[in-house]
Amino acid sequence: MPVPVFLILAGLPLAEIAVFIQAGALLGVWTVIGLVILSVFGGIWLMRAQGPETLRRAQATVERGEPPVAEMLDGAILFIAAVLMVTPGLLTSSIGLLLLIAPLRRRVARIAARRLAMRAEVHIRTAHMRRGPGGGPIIEAEEWEVEEERSPDGRGRGGDRGGGGRLPPHSGPD
Repeated sequence: MPVPVFLILAGLPLAEIAVFIQAGALLGVWTVIGLVILSVFGGIWLMRAQGPETLRRAQATVERGEPPVAEMLDGAILFIAAVLMVTPGLLTSSIGLLLLIAPLRRRVARIAARRLAMRAEVHIRTAHMRRGPGGGPIIEAEEWEVEEERSPDGRGRGGDRGGGGRLPPHSGPD
């Protein structure tokens, strides 16, 4: 287990206990318990309200022909915020509440996207490829010229749409 993960897993509960003790002494035990319960219900509400809304925004983005990266990151961070709010503790709930602030959430999303992009790996499968003399892959391809058929009125086949070119007799994978 990496050291930062271990420190978070070990340190967070200790920090939560310390904050509970301090907040209980300052605000009273029942007030702190009420805040924790309120945070749990707020997190549940957030999951139920924002989840479908984020999905709708992502679908609208896809329908426009754009990748829904921002919407997916926004949804992921909202989900993390909701989980932090549902987790009993004042520190985790406070972090969850901070993630509800849109400008802060967008900044966290940009940082996360940048880190993900730096750690991303691309794997290319080279099945059915042969190696050439220089060690690189040989990619076989065919070339053919497409001639457009003309209709009697002089336009391309299919009216104004152009198209209608002839393909070779076999033009797909085996």
